[in-house]
Amino acid sequence: MPAKGFTHESTYNESKEWYTPRELFRALNVQFDLDPCSPGQDIVPWIPAQIHLTIRDDGLTANWFGNVFMNPPYGSDTPKWMRRLCKHGNGIALVFARPDTQWFHEYIPKADAICFIKGRVHFVPAEKAAFYADGQYQPKAGCGAASMLVAYGGHNAESLFNSNLGLTLPVSKSMPDVQGGGRFVGAADVLTARPYENPPANIESGQGLFQGVHNG
Repeated sequence: MPAKGFTHESTYNESKEWYTPRELFRALNVQFDLDPCSPGQDIVPWIPAQIHLTIRDDGLTANWFGNVFMNPPYGSDTPKWMRRLCKHGNGIALVFARPDTQWFHEYIPKADAICFIKGRVHFVPAEKAAFYADGQYQPKAGCGAASMLVAYGGHNAESLFNSNLGLTLPVSKSMPDVQGGGRFVGAADVLTARPYENPPANIESGQGLFQGVHNG
């Protein structure tokens, strides 16, 4: 039974085939091992993952390995994918910023960092993917809600802090170590003390990373 007080993202009249734009990967500068939510590497060749699992591979239940990127099906499917990534503990998810949902409070506090992306992400619609891959199409409209990146693993947290995509923060599990002047939880060799303070570049954020990006 859904927890009282939480909302649930509607899947009514919803298309689940929207692909992550290449600008986001350029900002992250990460080579991933696995994309378990892919439509296929031939369809999204700009996504930097060594292995792409499609719906035919049943990526949710397949064997996961290495560093994972996922832009999961949204709406009612989001919780099960976030549960899997949280258990895997190594990867970055692109999801709607929905602190009013139950899954947010179940899985985000177990991450290492979150980045609230400035502006709206201009996802690539499935029917335009081939044109986008060839450089003949650029999305002009943002999605209908704010998005966030969720990092599991210290190296992925570092990538979020360095991405200049928006406001990036450690999550609650990291705060005791941070406040004590220690290093970021899970990132013994990459982030020094007080990473909760975004560097100036992050505060200025990624205006212009997505064409026509606007606040709100």
